[in-house]
Amino acid sequence: MTEPNLQVPRELRRGGKLEDEAYAQSSALQLIDLICDCLEVPDLGNASVLDMGCGYRLAQTMLRNNVPIGHYSGLDVYHELIAYLQENVNDERFEFHPLNLHNEMYNPGGELLSADFQLPVPEASFDIICLFSVFTHLAPHDYSAMLKMLRRYVKPGGGLLFSLFVYETTAGGLGFIDKISTGLNISATDIENWSGPPAFKDWDPQQPLKWAIYSREHALELVEGTGWKVESLNDPRTYIQHHMLCTPE
Repeated sequence: MTEPNLQVPRELRRGGKLEDEAYAQSSALQLIDLICDCLEVPDLGNASVLDMGCGYRLAQTMLRNNVPIGHYSGLDVYHELIAYLQENVNDERFEFHPLNLHNEMYNPGGELLSADFQLPVPEASFDIICLFSVFTHLAPHDYSAMLKMLRRYVKPGGGLLFSLFVYETTAGGLGFIDKISTGLNISATDIENWSGPPAFKDWDPQQPLKWAIYSREHALELVEGTGWKVESLNDPRTYIQHHMLCTPE
């Protein structure tokens, strides 16, 4: 049976705040509220959610807090974590699948992403597809390929929600560029040397795609021709960077 207070071992957790359980749960609850807002529903009790690059936060928080969920499919390239979740979550509303997709940071030996890549879930079966901290590590060719591939898995009238890094300062001061000089210990010298934001920048080539930064213009351009329509590109909040909401064309 599923342990209601599911505790993922530390060695299977990733992310900048992996030691902060309170933050993990609080931010996950806020992400769930954001998903509900995007679907314009009070809760996810009747929703089918595809969480690409799922990690553990959303599933763990849903289980711990008895969050209503119709169906949740979590997919990730982190096979050891997926195996743990498969073994320890015995709830028919939840399923987890490993992926062997290439990512320069997390899975460099994986299969290259293409628009024809087949996921281990039914097509046209999800009310919303979410990707948190996935596009933040994608190069442009994978950005557009991911969008094209995911288009097959959304229901008519469904949505796509993903976070990304956008090369701009924001009024709230919560974006990647806002925090360059204060939070990430990365010199702002590069910014001063550029005449304007690049379309795309792999911020630190010594750590490939740890920070994949897009200009606002290029982030929107890459959606064109993928089968999605941009509904909004939103400023960062305390629990999420810039985030884009799209619907099927």
